[in-house]
Amino acid sequence: MCMAKTLSLNLVETVNMIREVSRELNEQLSNLDKTIIDLQHEIEFGKFDVFRGYKKLKQLQDVLIERREVKNEWELIQPLIRYTGNLEDKVNEIHNIIIEKESKHEYRQYTPRVLKNIN
Repeated sequence: MCMAKTLSLNLVETVNMIREVSRELNEQLSNLDKTIIDLQHEIEFGKFDVFRGYKKLKQLQDVLIERREVKNEWELIQPLIRYTGNLEDKVNEIHNIIIEKESKHEYRQYTPRVLKNIN
């Protein structure tokens, strides 16, 4: 594989990976938010002794800590998402151009300008 094709493929894969990580982080945040709401409703409508109340509060704290970690990661990837938003189509276009040009190399022929008897 030619160097330009390899590099352009790496760019395409990197942009796709950034999109995929962002999507996964959004999904994790959504699931954690739903878990928090479930725990809040369980606390709101439940009757607890001290031990069970502590366990529920600890469970809520653990989910909140996990959510903060995911949200921090999500916030760090947002500049990449904004940057690649305009870049994604261009990277794919460039990669396709390189593939097209490479495929034309196979059928390329030279037409002599001065020397007419070159075979």
